[in-house]
Amino acid sequence: MQKNRFQLVLIVLLTLLSAWFLLPTFQDASHTSKLKSFSSPEDSLAYVRENRKSIEKAQEKRLKLGLDLQGGMHVVLEVDVLELLENRARNRDAQFDSVMLVVRERAKKESTEIPKLLAEEFQKRQIRLSRYYYEIRDSDEEIVEKLSKEAIEAVDRAKEIIRNRVDQYGVAEPTIVTQGGRRIIVELPGVSDKERVRKLLKGTAKLEFKLVRDAELAFKVLQDVNEYLARYPVMPAGDTSVVDSAAMLARAQLDSIRAIPDSLKTKEQRRLVNPLFAVDEETTDKIIIDPRAGFFVTDAGKTTVMQLLNRPDVKSRIPSDLEFALDARPVSENDGLKFYRLYALKKEPELTGSVITEANATFSADQSLPEVHMKMNDEGTKVWARTTGANIGKQIAIVLDGAVYSAPVVQSKIPNGSSVINGIGSIEEAKDLEIVLKAGALPAPVRISEERTVGASLGADSIRAGLFSITFGFVVVAIFMLIYYRTSGILADLALVFNILFVIAFLAGFSATLTLPGIAGLVLTIGMAVDANVLIFERVREESSRGKNLKLAIELGYDKAFSAILDSHVTTFGAAALLYTFGIGPIRGFAVTLMIGIAASLFTAIVVTKVVLDWMIERNSVTETSFG
Repeated sequence: MQKNRFQLVLIVLLTLLSAWFLLPTFQDASHTSKLKSFSSPEDSLAYVRENRKSIEKAQEKRLKLGLDLQGGMHVVLEVDVLELLENRARNRDAQFDSVMLVVRERAKKESTEIPKLLAEEFQKRQIRLSRYYYEIRDSDEEIVEKLSKEAIEAVDRAKEIIRNRVDQYGVAEPTIVTQGGRRIIVELPGVSDKERVRKLLKGTAKLEFKLVRDAELAFKVLQDVNEYLARYPVMPAGDTSVVDSAAMLARAQLDSIRAIPDSLKTKEQRRLVNPLFAVDEETTDKIIIDPRAGFFVTDAGKTTVMQLLNRPDVKSRIPSDLEFALDARPVSENDGLKFYRLYALKKEPELTGSVITEANATFSADQSLPEVHMKMNDEGTKVWARTTGANIGKQIAIVLDGAVYSAPVVQSKIPNGSSVINGIGSIEEAKDLEIVLKAGALPAPVRISEERTVGASLGADSIRAGLFSITFGFVVVAIFMLIYYRTSGILADLALVFNILFVIAFLAGFSATLTLPGIAGLVLTIGMAVDANVLIFERVREESSRGKNLKLAIELGYDKAFSAILDSHVTTFGAAALLYTFGIGPIRGFAVTLMIGIAASLFTAIVVTKVVLDWMIERNSVTETSFG
């Protein structure tokens, strides 16, 4: 065994390393089994508290299972490229908005790129794209090319931001790839909190710091809107200055109702006069005015009120530098009704989330409420100091994705670029907010166009089927080798055991993921490993039949079979590498397992069996009949 000392040491080291790689998987299985054995939740919780570090470490280092084996979520996200292009336009008008409506409908049915659809619709109306985009001297073709580039960059940017969010969330081996020009496919193995992940993926994370406008001004605007809606409960098809006889009759009826004293008006008459404001305690779909605290909307009325305020004809009556937004969470609850504050905000933000360099989820000073602390870059710090210094005593709203999370009153100038988001429901929500702020804002909104959930029970069935296929394949091959090659067949079976051990161990050690196609790759590896031994044993039999002594026949058998074994393994490894490079999802799982399996097969067939055969020759325990 002197000449095989290096090979023997290598085998021992690899075996110990494999055991080290697989130890966390066994520890995780042990913890899981222990937790299942407890009958009460209190015992389970106590066990988790006592062994938290060990459990978390085992879960982090264990063999990762793919979506098809442990369950999880398959989500197809669609980037709203059209909204991105809408926001890029200048000099927007009614004609532009009508074109966008047509393009949006076409985009639902066609796969043509959005910029090309946009150009086609503008050309039908004989309008140049340069009226709304880029320079006036640019041709439509140049603008389409620029917009297409922006759209591609937006999808790529969205993909990277989603990847950052998922990585910070802690999903093991997620799959995130683009499909077509607007879609991103996300596969998240082992995810259990589906709703939380949906929010994490869809949240645009558009953070803005906006001044809160004076309540008196806001009331005047809302009062004007209320009067307008009373006259036009449905958006007019044409110019509101052109009123037909029916509209004039309705206006006259409205004026007559207004002439009636409030105390004598019926509930229905009061509702007609005040389509936006609540007129009694039973009205829950309108704005409720509190003279001391401001404007409020119930949970049931949020959608109705915001739809009215966002009507194109209504928006034209709202000052261009003012907009309305609701609280992200209810500020109070009474008799089962949740109330959200309605804010009047300055439309142009003082700062955006692009200046945020650091975000940390934590608890408030009294440890009672979750909040997120933020730090700004140098540019943001200067603007924030100037903004807070100029608005002492006023409110500045922190707006995320169109919802107001908090609107603190500025007490003094803030020179260090710090700010806090509160009004958060739970520490988990705060952590998710921290994640999206760190990852950055999506360049355009995304929506979930397809979602599939793979249950844990289905994954368990897949694992059982996969284990059965591996066991069945191993047993059949092992029996064949024993019958056909006798003693050397035992060596081939030993090499197979090492092969499977190395593959699974290195998948765990390098944080790769075992998928159902990966199990197929493992079964294929079993066949290839045996194939290498068959080539060697057949060469040994040939040399023995030519009169060579057994020791020399074995040496020649290994030497002559090596080139054929190497060729077959290298070509297969190359094919697997190409599958990994250009494949997605399950294909890559198959390729990874196959590549590790090929390397393990080459080592076990050439090194492990040779070391054992040399040891058997030294002990005179091998004969020509040992090769069948």
